[in-house]
Amino acid sequence: MSEARFCSEENLLARVSHLESEAARLSRELSSAKSEMNSLKHVIGSINNAGPATDLLALRAPRRNLPRPIRVLRKRLRAMGLWPTAPTRSSNCLPNSDSAGKLERVSKTATPNLAPYLKSIHGYDAWLAANVFTSAQERDLRQALERRSDLPTISIITPVYNTPPCHLAEMFSSVEAQVYNGWELCLVDDGSTAPATLAALSKIEASSPKVKCRRLISNSGIAEATNAAAALATGEIIVFLDHDDRLTPDALAELALYYAERPDADFVYSDDDKIDDQGRRFAPQFKPDWSPTLLMSFMYMSHVVSVRRSLFEQLGGVRASFDGAQDYDFALRATEIARHIGHIPRVLYHWRATVGSTAQSGDAKPESFDAGLRALQQALDRRGVEGRAMHPQWARDARIGMFSIDFPDSGPNVTIVVPTYNQASLLKDCIESLALTSYANYEVLIVDNGSDDAATLDYLDALARRSRHRVITIPRQPGGFSYAALMNEAVQHIDTEFVLFLNNDTRVIAPRWLSQMVGYGRMQDVGAVGARLYFADGTLQHGGIVHGYHEGLAGHAFRGAAPHDWGYLSFVKAAREYSAVTAACMLTPRALFNKHGGFDEDLFAVAYNDVDYGYRLTQNGWRCIYCPEAELFHFEGKSRAKRDNPREVVNLRRRYGDFIDPSYNPNLSLDNEHFQPASRRRPGHSKDPIRICAFSHNLNFEGAPNTLFDLLVGLQQTGQADVVVLAPADGPLRGAYEDAGIPVHFFESPHVGTDVCNFEKRIAALADVYDKFGANVVIANTLPMFFAVNAAERAGVGSIWCQHESEPWETYFDAEQLAVQAYAYAAFGQAYRVTYVAEATRRGWAAVQTRDNAQVVRHGVPPERIEMEIGRWTREEARRHLEVGQGEIVLILMGTVCRRKGQLDLLQALAQLESRASVLKVFVVGALAEAEYAALLNEHVRGLSAELASRIKITGTVTDMTVYYAAADICICTSRVESAPRVIVEAMAFSLPIITTPVFGIPEVVEADINAIFYEPGEAEELSRRIAELMDDPRRRHGMASHSRDVLESRPGYRDMLQHYAVLIREAAVSRSPRRLMASPYQVEGS
Repeated sequence: MSEARFCSEENLLARVSHLESEAARLSRELSSAKSEMNSLKHVIGSINNAGPATDLLALRAPRRNLPRPIRVLRKRLRAMGLWPTAPTRSSNCLPNSDSAGKLERVSKTATPNLAPYLKSIHGYDAWLAANVFTSAQERDLRQALERRSDLPTISIITPVYNTPPCHLAEMFSSVEAQVYNGWELCLVDDGSTAPATLAALSKIEASSPKVKCRRLISNSGIAEATNAAAALATGEIIVFLDHDDRLTPDALAELALYYAERPDADFVYSDDDKIDDQGRRFAPQFKPDWSPTLLMSFMYMSHVVSVRRSLFEQLGGVRASFDGAQDYDFALRATEIARHIGHIPRVLYHWRATVGSTAQSGDAKPESFDAGLRALQQALDRRGVEGRAMHPQWARDARIGMFSIDFPDSGPNVTIVVPTYNQASLLKDCIESLALTSYANYEVLIVDNGSDDAATLDYLDALARRSRHRVITIPRQPGGFSYAALMNEAVQHIDTEFVLFLNNDTRVIAPRWLSQMVGYGRMQDVGAVGARLYFADGTLQHGGIVHGYHEGLAGHAFRGAAPHDWGYLSFVKAAREYSAVTAACMLTPRALFNKHGGFDEDLFAVAYNDVDYGYRLTQNGWRCIYCPEAELFHFEGKSRAKRDNPREVVNLRRRYGDFIDPSYNPNLSLDNEHFQPASRRRPGHSKDPIRICAFSHNLNFEGAPNTLFDLLVGLQQTGQADVVVLAPADGPLRGAYEDAGIPVHFFESPHVGTDVCNFEKRIAALADVYDKFGANVVIANTLPMFFAVNAAERAGVGSIWCQHESEPWETYFDAEQLAVQAYAYAAFGQAYRVTYVAEATRRGWAAVQTRDNAQVVRHGVPPERIEMEIGRWTREEARRHLEVGQGEIVLILMGTVCRRKGQLDLLQALAQLESRASVLKVFVVGALAEAEYAALLNEHVRGLSAELASRIKITGTVTDMTVYYAAADICICTSRVESAPRVIVEAMAFSLPIITTPVFGIPEVVEADINAIFYEPGEAEELSRRIAELMDDPRRRHGMASHSRDVLESRPGYRDMLQHYAVLIREAAVSRSPRRLMASPYQVEGS
């Protein structure tokens, strides 16, 4: 439909801006790296000064034997990921500095079918690779269509004018390729003069009875031609398709299903991208759900746009007086009266980008800007909005069709509420900057929370004597600081129509900030308005709140973006909806605030009260608006460690664990705040259980197999999956699986070190097994199961690869022949998703993640099992059972006894606690996996004093670990290589304080100085000090213990794990074209 593609150039500009931002970031990282290297050179210089006997190989010695400069160097290298934390099976030497060379050598041995997976693709290219139109997707779509009897007929409306025949043919081919057959194509030639176009039209018209064609005598313009094409339509739904653009094969099917499922839908749009004449796709537009304020900023809906024909006719079609912006004008008018406006978050449309087209440059149709401005102003007038439509200078300079609204400086009264406690200079900076404000009707209420600083008190006295300023004192409460309670009480001292919450660490930049916020605040259904906030260095601090950042919590859109970065789709510059805005600067109607109970004092006293308020508004039909013209500094510590109360994090997860953010497109990544494409696809329509073949590397009761067991049983019990387990050998978990109704079958894995011919035979045989069991998805557990991913690719089945290991990627597969290593590394690209249990591990393996398909999914233990295990022993019973004396402090170190776990650290630390032996009881609990290492531990125990040695027990394998947790006072973890140890999760469940190494994912599981204390691996002296600190300070020990359960529950848990995998398996199920279906009627070529 559109010739008024207002955001024609902003995508390119935004891309340039993003690249500039990335360049700046990389420059900063390079500068930081250079600084770090200079520091390291200084340290190395100190090492060299120590004499020729000291070399880097000496770094492998125990830390207590090293001079401090060497210890510093080793610590920094480890922090940078350039030094292994301890010798392990695959990391017992200096780091491999030839990482790129390793992949290059492996790539040279790769067969042609593997080579593409060893080549990195990122961004939208990775998204495209994950979103190929597959036979599994078509089968799912056809089955969904077959289940409906109420599907609408769709009339495709296409005006044509001098279209190149090749483009016209591609457009028509995309219509003919539709999975859904209930369509008609209505073509109107708008007086074309090109003979080739007329001939191509005649050919299309003759090719199908579903094509209707009309020819206008002369060129009447896009609007008249569109209306003429609509007059030919008989379908209930109209879809607008430009003459040189293309629909995806699933476009009409998805639209038909949406309209059938939502009978009240009158207007539905989708995501889109651009395509050039070489077929290259780029510049995706992943849009939010219906956002009326964003539509006033620009025609964000773009393509595909569809409308109920009755509504189109009710509005009289599109208006010729707005040619060039007729689609924008129509969207503004149609959405004002539509019953439901829907959004399908799938790319269903390819927008042709050719030289001179509006897909490439706004210069192609500059008159569309004026028409768009008139369309917006008329919309404001129809809606009774007191404001003037503007085409801002920055948009004119950039030649893009983005608009803003200029609101008046007068309006309803506003009270600006500024809480404060001491820090006079900070408060003064904020208050004095308010003098810049152009809005007339405001007053300032300073809420003093019991300041006792003389300078602050003097300034408050002076403020109290100013006009439009009031100061009230609300004393600090004994229960601790509560921002929510403080603001709720402050609002009771206000009688103005609006209240604006403003932090005292802000400073006004733009004089019209409040005028703009009030203007949006007065619009219909607006419940809160937030500002564009900057850090002191000019980078963005807040551009709206998005749900899902920080592993299911909430975060600020575009946080840290450079001042010149307009963000994805120029969203930083556009007024638009978010599900919440920060209360650091938030306007809300006072009556609405009170009606909703204000901020929640009980659950969110300090953190997330603004998030909760915004979400409650959103769930009740109100809108939260980000106002880009309201610019202020917010001097929040940019690099300040996040130290939210764990209980408030728990509360947010519990209340909003199922919250779906309508303002954030699910095709965008939640890994960062910059709206980058996530290389994932949308799940299919079927709700039937997904047939899973899961390959477990063993069936023992140990970490990774236990986690897989919990996952598969949960998926089976919730009806998400129908599971078959494959394993190379029998084990005790087999019985547990069968008790849960999950069959177990055995398949001989390829032997480590086997030649590539035998390896390929094994994966071919495994692919046949997948076919036999009708697998929709394969789950491969642990890195050695890479062959299961290779076999899934051969069978045309989507796979998920669960990585638990943290050893260096460069050497992990070295026991395999080089040709087989190519299969191992290719599996990272072949898998639909590779899941990690820790972000640190994901980062450590980033070099081999060639498809942006790596994702952290935390492990969780079923809560009913946790409660059962906690209830198995009382503390008193457990201590009697273990013969713990009155007043003795029990230390436990749980887990398999091996060098990787580093239990020797604890024994060496205990040697320095001889004076405390009489009050200690120590249990090292776990299977003795390495006999040599176990002998070393026992030898070390024998070297201790008799009294201390008698108080240390190395148990070996035990049948019940819960008794040790129940009896313990402190849990120790000495691991060197550990993604996310289950024993720490169990210790937290038992409310134990933890002393641990900070390796890999451990800092992501615990909260430093809240429920855990860190010590460096190999630092026995430091560990002994940490133990002594907690022994000597029972108040601190008990305080940390009391936080442990809250910290555990604040992290993603078992329910989150199940939800993540339930979605992933449904995505993976339609991500490939299973070879067993290739002869089915649902076979389709990729698109």
